Amino acid sequence: MLRGRWYRLGYACVNFGRPISMRDYVREQAIDFRQLDDAARHAAVAHVGALLMALIGEVVPVLPVPLVASVLLGDPQRPLDELELKSAVTELIARAEAHGAHVYIPRSDLDYAIGVGLRMLTLRRLAIERDGLFSANPEEGITLAYYANSIAHLVGETAQAPAQDGAPASLPARQA
Repeated sequence: MLRGRWYRLGYACVNFGRPISMRDYVREQAIDFRQLDDAARHAAVAHVGALLMALIGEVVPVLPVPLVASVLLGDPQRPLDELELKSAVTELIARAEAHGAHVYIPRSDLDYAIGVGLRMLTLRRLAIERDGLFSANPEEGITLAYYANSIAHLVGETAQAPAQDGAPASLPARQA
């Protein structure tokens, strides 16, 4: 900060979905939780939970860091120059928008947004820059996959963290 290299920690964005009325839900589903035995009640509550998770997933905003993390994990062994990275992020944004996702572009500037995502990942040592080429830090694959998977349901893929030995480490898939 004293050297003039202080950066924001990234961007946060909140979206609100439409309210859900449990009264309407139980009426539409013809469910009376009080009348159900334990097994049926647990199944009905699990169904409500799955519905809520799907509705939350629909309004998750797509931010710069998960976009860049997704691209870096697309082929973790292949370094990308800035132009390749921007092109891949642009394609990913188009896929997210085709799924109805809200993509947040800070300052309405795509180059700036990609730069912010890349800078945050580089500052946290999740991405590595060598000779103008960017790649995923193999030691941080799980954290990168965490970011990438936060939007995976909106772009139709699930990120895999590269394992230390080169084989992909299995991560639990998100359910939409």
